[in-house]
Amino acid sequence: MRPQQGASPRRARGRAADGPAAAWPGGLRRLPERAGEFVRGHRAVVGNAVRVTAASCVAFYICRYGLDRAVMSVYATFTVVSLGALARIPGSGRQRAATVLTALPAGLVLITLGTLLAVRTWAAVVGMLVVGFLVAYAGTTGPRIAGAAPGMQLLYILPCFPPYAPDTLGQRLLGFLLGAVLLAAAQRILLPEPDTPPFRRLLAGAAEAAADLAGHHGGPVPEPVLARARTAADALRPARIPPADLPAAPSLAHKAMAHAAEAVRTLLNRLDALHTAAGSQHAYRPETTALLRAVGDAAREAAAALRHGARLPPGEGPRAGPLQSELAPVRTHRALDTLGRLSADDRLTYLRRRSLVVQAADSAVVLVLATRLLLGDRDVDRDPAGHAFAYARAHAAELWWRRLTTHLTPRSVIFQNACRFALGLAAARAVAGLLDLQHGFWVLLATLTLTRTTSLETRSAVRQALLGTLIGAVVAGGLLAVAHNHGAVYAVLLPLVMLLAFTAGPLRGLAWAQGGFTLVVAVLFAQVAPVTWQLAPVRLEDVLAGSLIGLVCGLAAWPRGAAPEVRRNMATLCQAVADGIGRTAALVADRAGAADGGAGILALNRAMMLAQESLAQYQSEPRERTARQPDWPAVLVAGADARRGERLLPGRPGRITPHEVGAWLRQAAESTAADYRALARHLRTGDGPPEVLPRPLDLGALLAVAPPVPPAGAAPPARADSAALLVDSVIWLDALTADLARIHREM
Repeated sequence: MRPQQGASPRRARGRAADGPAAAWPGGLRRLPERAGEFVRGHRAVVGNAVRVTAASCVAFYICRYGLDRAVMSVYATFTVVSLGALARIPGSGRQRAATVLTALPAGLVLITLGTLLAVRTWAAVVGMLVVGFLVAYAGTTGPRIAGAAPGMQLLYILPCFPPYAPDTLGQRLLGFLLGAVLLAAAQRILLPEPDTPPFRRLLAGAAEAAADLAGHHGGPVPEPVLARARTAADALRPARIPPADLPAAPSLAHKAMAHAAEAVRTLLNRLDALHTAAGSQHAYRPETTALLRAVGDAAREAAAALRHGARLPPGEGPRAGPLQSELAPVRTHRALDTLGRLSADDRLTYLRRRSLVVQAADSAVVLVLATRLLLGDRDVDRDPAGHAFAYARAHAAELWWRRLTTHLTPRSVIFQNACRFALGLAAARAVAGLLDLQHGFWVLLATLTLTRTTSLETRSAVRQALLGTLIGAVVAGGLLAVAHNHGAVYAVLLPLVMLLAFTAGPLRGLAWAQGGFTLVVAVLFAQVAPVTWQLAPVRLEDVLAGSLIGLVCGLAAWPRGAAPEVRRNMATLCQAVADGIGRTAALVADRAGAADGGAGILALNRAMMLAQESLAQYQSEPRERTARQPDWPAVLVAGADARRGERLLPGRPGRITPHEVGAWLRQAAESTAADYRALARHLRTGDGPPEVLPRPLDLGALLAVAPPVPPAGAAPPARADSAALLVDSVIWLDALTADLARIHREM
């Protein structure tokens, strides 16, 4: 290497001596660091490959060579592969092991059904249609079940093919049990995934951060306190929580945890905005200071109860009463009178600052009640603010039934996916049975693993799978031709081939996965029965047949994936928001319309759930660049704001008076609802953006008809409650109008 001009010969020689290492950033000194990064980045994949390989090989060797039970060995091995490699069970090693053991009863039923229904092709096809739909649809009940669903499908697929041999059912069930137990042990012992903080601990940490933030009553807030609060709020975002820890099941405990998480995140956000807004350095009024102190005390009590985790003895635990007592003076303190003395530009600023304080306190009340419900107090719905906990006294069966029926509609992407997989698997089973394909379950396995939610993604998956299977078949054919019937060779190669396949597949892509699995099945079946090199082309033919069936299903059943549904479901959500605005305004202004029994809240919840599921799938799908999309998360925020108002405002004391003020509130609510209906129509039709932009609230008209509020302490309680209810309703409508304006800006 020639020295650079101006460089000393020693330095030049030093660089030349580095040789090839100079091409590495940082040279050889960074190799250990890079190796560590690689291991950390791929630890989960390598660990899972080791666990699946160890459990499946031990199960196979015990059954095949120790007990000389060929059928048992196949079922034991495929149980480990299906639940360990094909399934995507989330969580730590302990959680994964628990999920596998919990699936034992369902697995026994599926294997028994598959064995008995294999008597006729039509029976196996009908069973595949029903089982395929039910297993896929069961994913609505939580991430763990959804992750295990693909593996559970295989437990029916494997036994539902000829030969019809009910006399081997005992071996099949014993093989399944052995494989499941060994997999659970491997998940717990061999390189287990580390435990994650329990969700209750995250809730407790967020509540403590909120208590610290509420302890600053005006003046500058230390940056570490703000940073801790923001970190705690971010840690509770669903995208940040490991799927296995997410409170997504329809059980009472999970609903209470989700309710508490929503409340504490709102509390943190409102306190953050309160301390960082303009004028936050000014001293607070005495009643505001007392309220913030009560908010901090309530949050700290909730955190202590969450960390303790035991059931609440009667009369103990966090209480909402002291906080509600401090909240009343803030709500009734001359709100309209203060508005009347402000300029037009300052009115909304005043309302929003006052809103932050009130919403923070309301969120703290909900946090306390949700914590009490989580710890066993089902009487929270009797609290004055407990109307948001109507589900507290519902039976477990009712909660599960609501969740299952929520997605039982063609507008649900979960329902669509379940139908797509069920139809594809049933068609594959019919083709394999009618054509009498050898190893027909490979056809269904290909259909199961290659069907995607969009036709674009399915075509890409089929291309990669066929290429990988072709290469794997060539290698497997050569191996079978050379090794022939030397079982010891296959027994030695099995763990090596499995480890390679289950490591390279997740790291390198679908082609490597299909090629590696082709080698695995060739080496495995060569030890079960005599085979020749012709097994490899049979594998290729079956994968081709399954790929074509999956491709046809991808083209015929909702080929565009979640793209159409996200618009439809967001439109339905906008319509539900508009209906919720109308219901809430009627309840607040006229105290009318309260006889729906909570059906309105349930409809809004259902619309939000369908919108969230469709958006989650839409964001996970590869898609071509299209026109600019609306701000879908902002639509979900609007749904949450509408739900919050419908839960809280109707339960407030007071009545809107006089009649002119109630008329103004109804008209403002109707205007905002009309804007959301216009947005819903636009999302359904796909036309250009709505020509009519959201209209801000006309506070001048409100002050013209609203009577002044007497000084604090001089107003009758009913008059003060009425003023507080009106101002809180205005704040709520203003938030919904701001949400709508944000959505329009992104269109």
